[in-house]
Amino acid sequence: MTSTEAVWTRFSDRLRAFIGKRIPQESDAEDVLQEVFAKIHAGLGLLKEEEKLEAWLFQVARRAILDHFRSRAGKRRTAELRDDLPEEAAAAKASAEVASWLEPMMTLLPQEDREVLRLSDLQGHSQKELAARLGLSKTGAKSRIQRARLKLRAALLECCHIELDRRGNAIDYSRKNKACGPCSCSCC
Repeated sequence: MTSTEAVWTRFSDRLRAFIGKRIPQESDAEDVLQEVFAKIHAGLGLLKEEEKLEAWLFQVARRAILDHFRSRAGKRRTAELRDDLPEEAAAAKASAEVASWLEPMMTLLPQEDREVLRLSDLQGHSQKELAARLGLSKTGAKSRIQRARLKLRAALLECCHIELDRRGNAIDYSRKNKACGPCSCSCC
């Protein structure tokens, strides 16, 4: 079987060029090359067919390049989130407040729907547990939960205007109907 040193001697220049075409920053390309050879060293003993060595080496390099770009994208997203923290905190507060209205709003629903939502969404029972408890199929339980959620959503939107961000999180709200009894929102 080939040693890591032999693989380095034979393939390092080609792998460096391959990585360099995809990662223009030379220091990053060198880091990826080192990661590739660390993975090669760790996995070389597991390679059963030596004639597949070259294909395997370049597959390891492709994956390392992808990991490099994923890592960089994740760091950018984290930095962007840090910049948005005050906005994120406000959105979380609005979402939590809207969630606190749900239980009072559930009084507008039929008992059957209130029970399904209480068990699934408030108490966290799985669809399978809910199905067994109510004598339904799992599909039937799922459908009942979805119908009850739609009814609750309609009741909530009848009472309040809720502004959502691009991810579907509540970021602002206002009461539409001043006579809405169950809604305990503090927007009016």
